Amino acid sequence: MRISEVEIDEFDYEIENVGTIDGNWAYDPDSTLEPPGFVLTIRTADGTEGHARGFAFTPPAVAQIEMVAADLLGRDPLERKGIWNDLWRALRHTDHLGVGPIDIALWDLAGEHYEESVSKLLGGYRDRLPTYASTMFVDDAGGLDSPEAFADYAEACLDRGYEGFKFHGHPDSRPEFDIAICEALAERIGNEMDLMIDSSSLYRTYADTLEVGRAIDELEFFWYEDPLWDGGESAPMLRKLVATLDTPVLGLEHVRTGPYGTVSHLAEEAADFIRASAHLDGGITGLLKTANAVEAFGLDTELLLGGPAHMHAMSALRNTNYFEHGLLHPESRWLLDQGYEGEPESIADDGAMRVPDGPGLGVEIDWEFIGERRTDHTVIDR
Repeated sequence: MRISEVEIDEFDYEIENVGTIDGNWAYDPDSTLEPPGFVLTIRTADGTEGHARGFAFTPPAVAQIEMVAADLLGRDPLERKGIWNDLWRALRHTDHLGVGPIDIALWDLAGEHYEESVSKLLGGYRDRLPTYASTMFVDDAGGLDSPEAFADYAEACLDRGYEGFKFHGHPDSRPEFDIAICEALAERIGNEMDLMIDSSSLYRTYADTLEVGRAIDELEFFWYEDPLWDGGESAPMLRKLVATLDTPVLGLEHVRTGPYGTVSHLAEEAADFIRASAHLDGGITGLLKTANAVEAFGLDTELLLGGPAHMHAMSALRNTNYFEHGLLHPESRWLLDQGYEGEPESIADDGAMRVPDGPGLGVEIDWEFIGERRTDHTVIDR
């Protein structure tokens, strides 16, 4: 079995009532976003296919896939680790964004070939994933725009069955406002849900970072995520923060160094929990490398946002706590189900995410949707 064709279908999504503030997703009743996405198909001569639907940083990811696609032709698609090693080196001068979609498509193809789910191929041992609600950023448009609004929405998520609740801070970097939200959440549902804050590298000073961190120490938050502006790249800064606070610091979402940079931070004691992403950090293979390294240090890996690849990967990981269901808002709906048939990313009645059990990723591409919104189409073959 050899790879005979690589196909890229580019399209756009449609997200109503959502805008951006300095690139951060937030509720806006007067806006409709149409961000780009793509579906990568890797096909063998006998017709076996694997797919990956991309939603993050589409232009550079597609450009990188096109850079290396011809090198995939003629290779055995089941040799995923060998292909991963070659791709990681080939894209070493870039940010490796093309590796993830290729690797995910190869895992999907392998599942189709063996007629088993990716979870089974990984040795997955659970089909129910504890899930937290992850909101859009604070807005100033009448949505999640106050501590009371966040507390109300968290209570609704608790009633829906979610086991945790995380909010993304104010895009304009307002630490005192974020602290007020944290206090409202802790007072309303702090004894019933795990609470997290994702400051998304918004705080401009270490003083702001420390002020919020000390506040959530008192409120017993579950984690404190990527607080400082560009701080994810600085192991000394994170080491100091980790040593100062009681709340676990979750880091490295905003750096693309994969398992190698992760190990450097762990050796420096510069994080408590580690972000990993199949979409951005080398696919399922790269995610597993990171999670295994983190496990060897006795720490936890948390997966960045959702998608079927993360459902299957999480089913096989011991050192992870929650599936991230986002980005949620009471007045709008985000894009993660778009491009698939049905709604694969929807929680069950008990508030947990279920792992698809069909072959490969266990989801079907909505080709009618892709065709209606297609913006470009590329085929690389011999």
